[in-house]
Amino acid sequence: MLPDKPSWEQIALNRVTFGARDRDIEEVKRIGWRAWVEDQLAPPVGDDPALDAYLRSRKLRIQYDAYKSETLNWPAVDEMRPLKYPWMPAVQLWRTQWEELFRSAYPESTRPIDELMSTVFIRNAHSRYQLREYMTDFWLNHFSVSTLKGLDVMYSLIPYDRDVIRPYVFGMFRQLIHGTAISAAMLSYLDNADSNAIHPNENYAREVMELHTMGRGVYYGKNTEGKDYSQLGFTDDDVIQAARALSGWTINKGYQTIGNYNPISTGEFMFNPVQHNENAGRFLGFDLSTLKGVAQGNKVLDLVSAHPATATFLTTKLCKHIFGENPPAAVLARARAAWVANDYKPDQIKNVLRAILLDGPEIGEGPQTKVRRPYERLIALARVTDSQVQPSPYYSYFLNAVSDTPFGWPTPDGRPDDNEFWLNTSTNIGVWNQLQYMTYSSYMEVDYLAQTPLDVQKSAIQTAEFWVGRVIGYRLSNEAMAAVTTAVGRLFEGYGGGPFFREGFGIKFISVLATAPEFVYH
Repeated sequence: MLPDKPSWEQIALNRVTFGARDRDIEEVKRIGWRAWVEDQLAPPVGDDPALDAYLRSRKLRIQYDAYKSETLNWPAVDEMRPLKYPWMPAVQLWRTQWEELFRSAYPESTRPIDELMSTVFIRNAHSRYQLREYMTDFWLNHFSVSTLKGLDVMYSLIPYDRDVIRPYVFGMFRQLIHGTAISAAMLSYLDNADSNAIHPNENYAREVMELHTMGRGVYYGKNTEGKDYSQLGFTDDDVIQAARALSGWTINKGYQTIGNYNPISTGEFMFNPVQHNENAGRFLGFDLSTLKGVAQGNKVLDLVSAHPATATFLTTKLCKHIFGENPPAAVLARARAAWVANDYKPDQIKNVLRAILLDGPEIGEGPQTKVRRPYERLIALARVTDSQVQPSPYYSYFLNAVSDTPFGWPTPDGRPDDNEFWLNTSTNIGVWNQLQYMTYSSYMEVDYLAQTPLDVQKSAIQTAEFWVGRVIGYRLSNEAMAAVTTAVGRLFEGYGGGPFFREGFGIKFISVLATAPEFVYH
């Protein structure tokens, strides 16, 4: 018999994971919420052993025709090839892509991003450490970069995900802001690598305040009256001074000419004093002229990280990501207090999460008003149905039609995190089509019939209730349950019971369950 409403544990888990499975709920009930959270906050340095073994055993097909010209020549290829780029050291990866893959067949040149996207889908679906996956997704969107910018960004995404974001999702915010600032991905995406002494580029300087730290709500424009806004927010003059201070922060590309990439190119951060503008002045009340060189840019990052507006902006954004557009006031207050109290401590974000998740009961209480975006629905369905997500060369644009491909959002503000953007007819239809496609394809392997107990297969009502229980976790509304039971009953009449899953109708039935409000809202 299905429960009439979700349990406290199911609500809590769905808010901070990519989908609460029935066994996850039972584990939390057995060991307690606090024990589960503390375990999640102490993941291994890399993937858990089971996930690591799974990823390293996966193969991804690569296929292309032979080609020959005066300068390029390669044979036809059609093979299942193990993943290798996600574990390649950053410098080796940068040089391999620019020196070898850049002149190869297109599927070879995009192979690293195909492997990265495959690992993102697989980790989000299969990792035991779901809270880390959830926070990685949050920070990747907060410090958003897009493959649409060009090859420098695309060729930097594996170390950006692996070395810049993932190790610090529970750490000190200052580590995240500094790591992104010196990453080839961000330096390329917001053009700071090209900033120079004569024309300091203001793109990154503005976005580091408006999007990454203090928020556009505390931007005061031109300060024509000479007021001191340093404790409130930032002005256009702060942007100018930050751009000067951060000029010279660039990427080691070696000496480049068309078609000739010097082997000393590493893709690593470097400070180039020739590109550095030495005229930075007062920024957020601090005189940057008292510092020299790279120290000026570091001071800018220190000041914006410690600004009071940053604590408010980031903790509010995180709480909205977890609870929806109107987080409980008590949670907001606890989160901000924990952020400030742990400023510059190595476990700052971890302690903020403890304050949100453990210092009050709100995380497992209703109402459930946050909408799962399309990508989250897809991964959640994979989790609750115990699907095996496989590598695919199509993940890079799999959800383009609904604007939710990882690393695919075109602007630096990241994907919207509000219900209104994701609740529309075209998105819902697109998501339903993708849910069906994934369960039909080889990229999400699942046998619904094998998971349906034999005694359940004999009854339309029992089959319907079983899968509602697996996908939703509790009873749908009376009207919805009646409709679901009727639909399954008709399939039973036409296909003689359980085998209707093999005909594809069961796939449609379960993918429709994933469009129910009870699944969409979490």
